Amino acid sequence: MKQSFHGHFDRGLSKAGSAILREAVRCGRLSQHEAMIHDQQWTQFSIYAMESHEVDILELVQKKLVRQYGEELCTQVYHGNLSVQTAVDLLETVSSVMALAISGDWKVVMPDIGFPGHPRITAPHSLDQAKFEAAVEDVQARLSEHLAVVLMLVRHLGISLREAVFLDAQAALEAAKGEGCISLESGKEGPYTQRIINISMPKQIAVLETASAVQDVHRYPQSKQTWRLWKQNSLPAAEEILLFHGLSFCDCRAALACELYKQWSGHEAPILGGCAPNVEDLEAREHVAYELGNMRVWETDAYVGARANLRKEAAGTDR
Repeated sequence: MKQSFHGHFDRGLSKAGSAILREAVRCGRLSQHEAMIHDQQWTQFSIYAMESHEVDILELVQKKLVRQYGEELCTQVYHGNLSVQTAVDLLETVSSVMALAISGDWKVVMPDIGFPGHPRITAPHSLDQAKFEAAVEDVQARLSEHLAVVLMLVRHLGISLREAVFLDAQAALEAAKGEGCISLESGKEGPYTQRIINISMPKQIAVLETASAVQDVHRYPQSKQTWRLWKQNSLPAAEEILLFHGLSFCDCRAALACELYKQWSGHEAPILGGCAPNVEDLEAREHVAYELGNMRVWETDAYVGARANLRKEAAGTDR
C-alpha cells in the first residue's frame, strides 16, 4: 500500500527531505546508506531552490524548477565544475525524494547531461565576405530585396530568422545610433523573452540603414499568420539559393558567433583553430549564447566549435 508523505509539504525544504528519507528507511524503501547520500544531495538542491528561486518549502517544488536545476547542473558540467555522473546523481536524488513525497512516480524530462548535440565541425562559409555578398545579390535578384535584407540581418546581427523578419529596422537603427545597442523581443514564452544586442561594428549600422530604407517600401509581417505564410511562400526559395552558394541561415549566425567570440576572448573560435584559455573561452561563450538568443552555454558548440578537452576534464572531476 502506498504511503503518503504529504504532511511534510509545508515544512522547510531541507528538513522535509530529511524527514521523508528517514521515513523511507523505517518503511524499508531505502537503506541507511542510500538515505544518507540522498540527504546530502537533497541539501544541495534545497540551497539552489532557495538562493535562485526563493523556494523554501516542499509544496512549491514544481517540475519546472527541477528542469531549471538540471540546466544549472549541465552548465556546471560544461564549465568543468562537476562530473557528468555527479550531476546525474544529484538529479536522481530530487526525483527520488519527490517520488517518495507524493507516493508515486515523479518523472521530469531533463536536458541530457552528456551534451548530445551536434558541434560544428567546419568553419562557417559565411565568413567569406565575397561568397556571402554573392548569395545576397542572388537572393535580391531572383527573389526580393526584403529577403536579401533579412539575410544580412541574420548574418551581421546574429538574430534568428523570425527576429529578422519582424524587426522594426527604423527603431533599431535609431537605438543603435543613440545607445549603441538594440532591444529584441524573441517572441518566445518564458523568462528570457527580451535581450540587448550590442552594435559595435560599422557593418551592423550599415545593414540597419539598408533594412530601414527597404522597410519603408516593403513592410515586414505583422502577425503570426503572415509569418507562417512568409515561411511557406518565401523561405524555401531563399534556402535553396543559399544552399547553392554553400550557405544557410544557421551558417550566417555561426559566422557572427565566431566574430563575437574573437571580440570577447581575443582568440579565434575553436572551429577556426583558436585555443583560448578556459576563463576567456567560457566568458566569450556566455556572451555569444546571450546575443544569439539566450541560448544555453553548451549550445554554442554548434556555432563556434566544441570544448572537447574541457569535457574530458569535467568527466574526471569529483572522482
